Amino acid sequence: MTTTLWFAALSVLLLGPVAPRLASAPWVERAPRAGVVLWQALGVAGALAAIGFGLSVTVLPFHDGLVGGISSLAQQAVAGRPLQGLGIVGALGLTLAFDVCAVLVVGLGLTIVRTAVDRSRHRSLLDLVGGAVARAPGVSVLDDPRLAAYCLPGIRPRIVVSTGTVQRLADPQFDAVVAHERGHARGRHGVVMLPFTSMDPLLSWLPYARHARTNVALLLEMAADDFAVRTSGPMHLVAALVEMSAAGSVPSCAFALGSTGVALRIHRLLRPERTSTTLAVALVASGAALVALPFVSLA
Repeated sequence: MTTTLWFAALSVLLLGPVAPRLASAPWVERAPRAGVVLWQALGVAGALAAIGFGLSVTVLPFHDGLVGGISSLAQQAVAGRPLQGLGIVGALGLTLAFDVCAVLVVGLGLTIVRTAVDRSRHRSLLDLVGGAVARAPGVSVLDDPRLAAYCLPGIRPRIVVSTGTVQRLADPQFDAVVAHERGHARGRHGVVMLPFTSMDPLLSWLPYARHARTNVALLLEMAADDFAVRTSGPMHLVAALVEMSAAGSVPSCAFALGSTGVALRIHRLLRPERTSTTLAVALVASGAALVALPFVSLA
């Protein structure tokens, strides 16, 4: 019973009030990539705790603990009697554990397929109408007077800019924009976002699901900003962000420079100390501890 209560409390806390507190923590932006790891760990730990709660309720009739109960349940399943002795409560626990797994796996699978189709269609369109620009080899150019720049993720990521961006941005600003989008491509941010995108709309009632997607998207933009600053300097990127804040529409399956938290990112770029290695190490260690929490009761 202690294990069951532990899993219940842990899943409620991690997927409930902890997420809004993390979303409002200003220090996470000093280590954006580690902050993403912490959000990932929070979700994994919460999901494991929810599954653990369902399984611990399932095996309560065996009076042999979680590990021993799962072993007994497996032996019954092999013998063709998977539900024998569970009762209504045990059957409900098994249903909960199965449903959590199913929602996560099916939701992620559908999101991957849908996103892959959208990106494939847009990539085909770029092959038909996209041009090139001498100042940025490998970058696709769309004939559009509005300012726009984005990264289309995939196995072979594509960086896309509009003719308005090419014409209206000075060379240092344009280079900063391209470097930012290359940061998304190098970091495989499209893959990182897939699990968070898959939580809509089935899990949108969870505080974690509501906060994780927007906050991780912002942290990934900050991580791409840091990548661009290494070669272009912060002021050129700030100038580009100001210009691109009113950029034209971009596909929902892409990362756009000026689409997320522009004011916060500009404020961050203007700080003398933007990042902290010590904080990054602490956040990664905290993430590892979070993932370990559901297994504490097993010890």
